[in-house]
Amino acid sequence: MLNKLQTRKSIKTKILGIVLLSAFLVTISLGYLSLEFSKNRLVSMLGDSMKGMATTIAIFIKQNDVAILMKNGEKIKKKFLAEYDDKYSFSPSKIISSEITAEDKEVEEASRIYMKYTTLLHDIKTRNKMDSPVNVYVVANNRLNLILTSDPVLLTGAVYEIRPEAVDAMMTGSSRSTGIYEDKDGSWISAYASVPSLDSIDNNAVVEINYRVNSYLIRLRNELLIVLFICIAVFVGTAFMGDKMVTALVSAIKKLDAVAKELEKEKYDMVIDVKSDDEIGHLSKTFEGLRVSIKDKIGELKLSLVREKKAHLESIVALTNAMEMRDPYTKHHLNRVEEYALLIAKEMHLSHDDVHKLKYGCFLHDIGKIYIESALLQKVKLTPEDFEEIKKHSENGAKIIEGISFLSDVKDMVLYHQERYDGSGYPNGLKGNEIPLLARIVSVADAFDAMTTERPYKPKMSYKEAMDEVEKHAGTQFDPDVAKAFLRYRDVIEKIASKHFEHPFD
Repeated sequence: MLNKLQTRKSIKTKILGIVLLSAFLVTISLGYLSLEFSKNRLVSMLGDSMKGMATTIAIFIKQNDVAILMKNGEKIKKKFLAEYDDKYSFSPSKIISSEITAEDKEVEEASRIYMKYTTLLHDIKTRNKMDSPVNVYVVANNRLNLILTSDPVLLTGAVYEIRPEAVDAMMTGSSRSTGIYEDKDGSWISAYASVPSLDSIDNNAVVEINYRVNSYLIRLRNELLIVLFICIAVFVGTAFMGDKMVTALVSAIKKLDAVAKELEKEKYDMVIDVKSDDEIGHLSKTFEGLRVSIKDKIGELKLSLVREKKAHLESIVALTNAMEMRDPYTKHHLNRVEEYALLIAKEMHLSHDDVHKLKYGCFLHDIGKIYIESALLQKVKLTPEDFEEIKKHSENGAKIIEGISFLSDVKDMVLYHQERYDGSGYPNGLKGNEIPLLARIVSVADAFDAMTTERPYKPKMSYKEAMDEVEKHAGTQFDPDVAKAFLRYRDVIEKIASKHFEHPFD
């Protein structure tokens, strides 16, 4: 039980663990949800703005112009590459002022349309402080073919993979935006709007606006760090306040636990003093009522036990009185045997229960002599047959108390007190530790008193002679440890025995 109490976890530790784990999970959840909410808000706000811009641009672009640009795209590129040294860059003012041949009027018109829209897209990009181009594509063969861009680079005819949002925008006629996506140049959000088309025109055009959101994401991460810092501060505060609150809660439980430990030790005097109007307070009041009730019941049981023991002792006294009436030798013999035996028990540090049993055994060890004829007990000389009859008193005594439940622990002392340590005793010839310890103690005390008592068939020994006999036969007749314990009290035993020598018939 003690080991369990030492190894079990404190309820305070468990409650704090739950509180801190909950606070930790809330902190992580808030951080994650805050980041996701901010990203979703960014996607939603930028997406809506970009979709509106893409839709506005798409309205200004005529589908007929798109058809002309698609038809003359390669011619426009060749014209520009032929007129300028830098094959990828050009100046709109130079193109417009260049001389156009009469036979190339269609290319000139296409070039004017190209420059008109390129200038428009460039102005939109500049005014909105966008760092990525605004593009117009024609969808063909499930690919995006670039026809216009806001940047002064000649990329007409470039082909790109089509995004699902662009397809959706063309199929529904409504603008669409992407979520945040990554490529080699950074993080982006794109929006697409379909250019209104005429039934006679097969080419489908779509406007694309790209917005780099790297700076926004950096800002979001910084905000997340701030949120996490706040959450950590809240976590620490929660831990501190939780410790205070849990300590107050657990203090009441600790009081109940302390009382429970006292009850385990069969101590019922510790009052439960918990002042609380919650469930713990109710439990404490109930527990205190149980403690008082148990204490009262234990008191009643102890009183009943005292009365029962008194009745037991009265029964034993009645039995011993019956023996004394039939055998004068028994008079005071039992009391002296008890005194000697208790000295041995004290030296050998016997338990309270064993001492209690030993007292009963001392009074009852010769109870079987009730069955022996009085004349036999008074004979001056015993025959072998007489001695065999007397030897039966051990077994007869055990039979007498066999049916008495409260004397069940005494039976072995009555039955085996005449056994010898070397195995030469009776009735069963037990040897050494086969003989119960209490019976070995009664054996020494009984033999010493028998040696110092006058009997019809043998004279008594002196005190010193009897002591020498006990010492001499330690290890043969007597348990050596019991004999050693007995001999430690020579002076006390001498005083007890001297009274017997001075007043042998008292």
